[in-house]
Amino acid sequence: MNPTTMMSQGDIFQPLTKQGGFAELCTALYERELLVLSQLNVASTVSLQRRLKSVPYYVQQAARGMLEQSFPLELDQQNASWQAPQKARLNFTETQRKKLQAWLLKGARLGVVTVVYDFNQTQQRVVLDSIDRIDFAKQRVHLNQFGWFDFDGKSLEVDDQGYQHWQLARPDSQSLTPALCGHQWNHKGRTEPRTLSLREVLLATTLKWDK
Repeated sequence: MNPTTMMSQGDIFQPLTKQGGFAELCTALYERELLVLSQLNVASTVSLQRRLKSVPYYVQQAARGMLEQSFPLELDQQNASWQAPQKARLNFTETQRKKLQAWLLKGARLGVVTVVYDFNQTQQRVVLDSIDRIDFAKQRVHLNQFGWFDFDGKSLEVDDQGYQHWQLARPDSQSLTPALCGHQWNHKGRTEPRTLSLREVLLATTLKWDK
């Protein structure tokens, strides 16, 4: 049989595989988002209805993005998650700090997805956020969810208890792997990975993997 013919026959099944994966991802993402919405304390049913109407659009957008991305991670379609081996501990090195400074001065721009290390004493994790303001005069950057950080990556915000435990990191393989896989740690070491929010999945689908 002609190799070209064999290749074309194999290609026939690729759209079917992608369609099946798309349906699985949509189901998992939709179920997760409905659970989140069911636990919200909303002031009006109108706002809840508005959010519910937008869910199918964002779920489908996220599912397509997950299939189109080529991260060096395992995509678990049934659970709509990425998987990779987890490090024993979460740490932020001086090398990472220097890379962050260089990136903020040269490569950072509005709307870019970045990474935040959360060194909370109870539960440590790595999360995605995006840049919405850059203040070069004061050497600081503002993220959509986590607020202001200086160019060393140190948070200029405090939590409800008055603690500063957020550290900004450059989006590269070292920081993106735990962020995308939902890796978490406590004082004993690794814990069960968390589920990424729909917002984080959507942010992830816009990423360009930088080694």
